[in-house]
Amino acid sequence: MPGHVNYSMKITIRKIAEIASVSRGTVDKVLHNRPGVSEPVREKVKKVASALDYKPNIIGKALAGQQHPKTIGVIVAPDYNPFVEDIKIGVRAAKDEISDYGYNIDMRVLNNLDAQEQLNILDSFTEKKIDGIALFSIDSDKIRKKVDDIVSKGLPVVTYNSDIQNSKRICFVGQDHYKGGVVAGDLMSKILKGSSKVLIITSLLELACHKNRIAGFKHAIEEFESKIQIIDTVENQDKKQLAFEQTIKYVENYPSLKGIYVTGGGVSGVGEALKTLGKHKAIKLICHDLVESTVKLMREGVIDFTMGQDPFYQGYKSIKIIFEYLISGNKPESTFIQTKIDIRSRCNI
Repeated sequence: MPGHVNYSMKITIRKIAEIASVSRGTVDKVLHNRPGVSEPVREKVKKVASALDYKPNIIGKALAGQQHPKTIGVIVAPDYNPFVEDIKIGVRAAKDEISDYGYNIDMRVLNNLDAQEQLNILDSFTEKKIDGIALFSIDSDKIRKKVDDIVSKGLPVVTYNSDIQNSKRICFVGQDHYKGGVVAGDLMSKILKGSSKVLIITSLLELACHKNRIAGFKHAIEEFESKIQIIDTVENQDKKQLAFEQTIKYVENYPSLKGIYVTGGGVSGVGEALKTLGKHKAIKLICHDLVESTVKLMREGVIDFTMGQDPFYQGYKSIKIIFEYLISGNKPESTFIQTKIDIRSRCNI
């Protein structure tokens, strides 16, 4: 399971060199059976490689990247959502490991959650002859068509965090968002008593992750608590200020509002609005992710529950899957690499 994954790289020149106390150049010579290394050192390096279960055919292909550098393109969500920073950290961790083999990362950050902007970046990747793509995907037909076109040309595409459904991408790395929504709905039904009105604030309905969370939330509400009424679902594009304004509007227009479920970013705006109106104790708030602003609001008792999804792993694993595909041609065993649903309250934050 993702929670037990060892994030260390299985195949690196640096790691062999560190353990054998030699230079990376020496390791390269031994792995390629080149002259210029004494027999005792050669045997030492071979023993380290053997102990770490290195596969010569994989190493050969990986090392070839040093002479013929490859680039993996990465598209991430707008970074006004603080959740994105942990994705970037995961990508950079993978980059540090694969750089020994001549692999580079070209990371692009979306300015907005806009399908055309994402399409333009994908076009620029193909023009630059990028070797693989890790994609936070907007779920639109034109993106789906572009992904299928890229894959048909032999380039691996891995989606993470939000999938492009019914496409030819190699796999998706992320949470089971429908199940995450079900968990949120179950929690909301448990903390609200009797007839209650609930507002859903979502990032963008054109993102599969949020569509699935909302569907799961509604299913749980219908199954576990029929007296809860969802008054509306509004988009905030992950923006704090818009979420603040929406919360003010709905709290003032619906005095009987008892709960808010936020499927994406902008949670701090909701929390600040509830505090401004003096409603942070009366209105229950459930959201996703373990960013600093969310943790702060949980400790203040403003947020009741949040659910982490291991964004570091999503960024890291996506790059590793593409790297391993490029050096071995092997696809991952599953087309859905799940991250955990990490439920937190103020008691275990």
